[in-house]
Amino acid sequence: MPHSQQSASKKKKKKRRRGSADSADAKTKKDESSLALKERFEAKPVELRIERVQLEQDTGKTTTHASTGDNGQPIKTSNIDYNRAGCALIEIVSCPDLRSAHEAAGAVERIRRLLKHIGSCDGKMEEGSLRCDLNVSIAPLTNGESLPRYELPPGNGQRVEVKNLNSLRQIIAATEYEALRQSRLALGSLHTGRETRTFHVKPVSESYPLGGETFCIRAKGDAVDYRFMPEPDLPPLILDRETLGIDMTLQQYIQRNMPEMPEEAAARLVTVYGLSEDAAGIISNDPPAVGFFEKAVYSARSEIVDGVDPASIPTLVANWLCNDLYAMVRRKVLESKNHPEEDNAPEEITVELSSVDGNRLGQLVALIANETLTSSMAKRVLSTMLNEDSTSSPSDIATANGWRVITDMDTLVDLSRSVVFDPQNASQLRQYKDGKKIWKIEKFYIGKIMAASKGNAHPELLKKALNTALSAVE
Repeated sequence: MPHSQQSASKKKKKKRRRGSADSADAKTKKDESSLALKERFEAKPVELRIERVQLEQDTGKTTTHASTGDNGQPIKTSNIDYNRAGCALIEIVSCPDLRSAHEAAGAVERIRRLLKHIGSCDGKMEEGSLRCDLNVSIAPLTNGESLPRYELPPGNGQRVEVKNLNSLRQIIAATEYEALRQSRLALGSLHTGRETRTFHVKPVSESYPLGGETFCIRAKGDAVDYRFMPEPDLPPLILDRETLGIDMTLQQYIQRNMPEMPEEAAARLVTVYGLSEDAAGIISNDPPAVGFFEKAVYSARSEIVDGVDPASIPTLVANWLCNDLYAMVRRKVLESKNHPEEDNAPEEITVELSSVDGNRLGQLVALIANETLTSSMAKRVLSTMLNEDSTSSPSDIATANGWRVITDMDTLVDLSRSVVFDPQNASQLRQYKDGKKIWKIEKFYIGKIMAASKGNAHPELLKKALNTALSAVE
């Protein structure tokens, strides 16, 4: 090879090597950047300390309205609603451990799930069953980056309370609005006073990108102004062995009587029954569904035939509960809302709204596992159980409607022969004899036999029966 050509070849190889190295470096940098972004935005557990839990009585509700008088001057009027006055409520006061709007919403959702799970509250924030009073303050970011969460950053501003937020979306919007409002004041060297504000929901627009704004309703005094003092008519309640009438410590009593927490229930469903985390989360989020699920699993396992793996039953039950039963219940609730007499249809879907109990769902799952019903048949049976027949067993409903998988080979062979040798299908038979488009003809026959059996033929056995019928074709 001439020297000049050899030199050019070496340059090309070197360039290719450099190009591949640059590409590798770019890929490495991209991967590192993606990893950094993932670590930055990955959801991480947050510890929120509870300062105290106190029992109170609701005093009522104040609603402030702004209007314009005859003279064009703004007028504010306040109406007091005493409908809730005297109702018992629990106030849970947390420590200032949260650092973002989404952390605040996540904490409220966690508490909502917990109270709902143990039966203390139905968790319906939109109906006022659970509300959030939010305290927001800001601090210079650089001064607090390295501090533990349980220490407030230096230079933090006065905290502002936003009252009566009744949705997670409002919590996020009000937190972000307050952080921006207080930051704007701080940048202008203006003072943020301690005050109580309310959040007015607005349609999202250029004027209200967060979907609302806060308004001051009153200035706030120091904690001493709340005038906490012992109630002389209510002596201290000391929970001990004598008060509770038990022969154990208070800690032992609490551990024995504490209901299962949602996270504990989800973990148990994963470890004991082999469910996916998603399915376990859906079921544990609906407290009655945990017992419903376990009852269905027990019922199904007691009715499966030999050859069916009992370990496969929990996943099958979970699929029918989470995907099919919940969907049908939701559809039924939405349809009921279209009727004026049922305007109070609930927002959240729970198995308590279902007329199908765990035993009947388990019986239905056993019929599917035993291949007595196909999935499409089982869906029709489940719909009948939910909407029409709340007492009959799934087996009786399937029998009454002719929804049974045909597994008898003689019956399937007879059906196959009746279709193959039907004069109306003579052209297809001729094509089959001539060896033309055999796979297409077989697919045609399968469809016709399924139609003749009203969809009840066992798919796998039907293929064998069709082969038997076609073997007689000369």
